[in-house]
Amino acid sequence: MHREFLGVSESDPLAEAAALLVDEGTNCLVVLRGGEPVGRLGCRDALGALLDAGSLDTDGPTVGSVMGPPLPTVAPDDALAVVEERLVSEGADRVVAVDDGAAVGVVTAEDALAAGAPRTGNGAHDVVADEAALEDTRAADAPMAGTNGGIDPAVASSSTDASGSATQGVCESCGALVPDLVSANGQAVCPECRDV
Repeated sequence: MHREFLGVSESDPLAEAAALLVDEGTNCLVVLRGGEPVGRLGCRDALGALLDAGSLDTDGPTVGSVMGPPLPTVAPDDALAVVEERLVSEGADRVVAVDDGAAVGVVTAEDALAAGAPRTGNGAHDVVADEAALEDTRAADAPMAGTNGGIDPAVASSSTDASGSATQGVCESCGALVPDLVSANGQAVCPECRDV
């Protein structure tokens, strides 16, 4: 988890929070009351409220007037599987680690994927040792190959694993870990980003 994360207060002016979103290049801020996470402020929420207000004046709306529900929470010592389950079940792109009622860190979907990726001792991904197994994999992927020879991300993300359970993927637009990606403009995106 990242122990340094971006948080704002409910009473902060929305214009200042929006500037923080832009300056830090993030798409979500954790809204805190003291140290307790009580909401989230996403780019879309901030932009919509600022456009409705028609002004970037700091006396305009506050974060608390437009914030969304709190991000899902986990304990700092929860297993990676718990974090992944919360990301998928809540359709979120990040979870807040909470200890004794106070936010102590954030784990993004990208963090969870990176932490769960198989690696060798030197930090590189495992290499397939059996060339025949690699050829079998390529042959199995042939029906999903796009016109550019690559795998269509939307098709690959909507496939099933060996047990027949649906798999999930990361939205190429917002980074959310979701079970139902769709193809839009050559990217695998979540339904929310497809509508934008």
